Amino acid sequence: MRVAVTGATGFTGRFVAEALTQRGVDCVPLQADLADREAVQAEVATTAFNRVIHLAAKAFVGVASWEAFYAVNQLGTFHLLDAIARHRPGTRCILASSAQVYGSIAEGLVAEGAITRPANHYAVSKLAMEQGATLWRDQLEIVITRPFNYTGVGQATEYLIPKIVDHFRRRAEVIELGNLFVRRDFGDVRSVADAYVGLVLADDPPALVNVATGVVHSIDDVLTALADISGRKVDVRINPRFVRANDVPILGGDASRLQQALPGWAPMALADTLAWMYAGEA
Repeated sequence: MRVAVTGATGFTGRFVAEALTQRGVDCVPLQADLADREAVQAEVATTAFNRVIHLAAKAFVGVASWEAFYAVNQLGTFHLLDAIARHRPGTRCILASSAQVYGSIAEGLVAEGAITRPANHYAVSKLAMEQGATLWRDQLEIVITRPFNYTGVGQATEYLIPKIVDHFRRRAEVIELGNLFVRRDFGDVRSVADAYVGLVLADDPPALVNVATGVVHSIDDVLTALADISGRKVDVRINPRFVRANDVPILGGDASRLQQALPGWAPMALADTLAWMYAGEA
């Protein structure tokens, strides 16, 4: 079995590559610029693989240039699917979308059948990718995943959990945050990688599936856990710039479909993820 992976050197891709290796599967990085249709065609035509995990994306929602979200996340994915359909018809393709497609009005543990109302260019580009990918379903086996928030060693500090962990590791006295009351689904990148690998190898994976823990935690929970791990506290100050006026109180993912598809899969506990990140061990 040879599984091609886009974004193999990125934050998630490194853990997916490791998880594939642990399962005795060859990881084959696809490195062509997804925005370059001809380059993608050429690489797919000359690379041997059986299945694909597509992770490469423009991800950080704070990026000012919104065009990049569509050039990579939408059109780049279409270039990839078109090339695979031409040269490797019938291939199973695991596509990483995002739980952000559900939008900011979703609340509670959201299941796959929920209404999608994306609220930023990143989320719109991901939903557009999902919808366009269906046009290749007669030529490829398309599996769309919607991962909720997840974190781990190596994630950039512009993301919330790495930012908090970094403050504790640096023994900072103060951290500025937004709403502390919100409760969110915080997964572990290692669990997410295991889910992707499980889906790419499963006998009959679902066509659409959340990748989530099914458990929500508040920012206060994160701060308390890190205080216990580090033996010290950080003074939290609310910065109005970080406060989202319309934040929903509770938002997580219903993981039932994933757990049915992968009976041996289980998410890691948040406390274990935070301890790993605090230790800083890759």
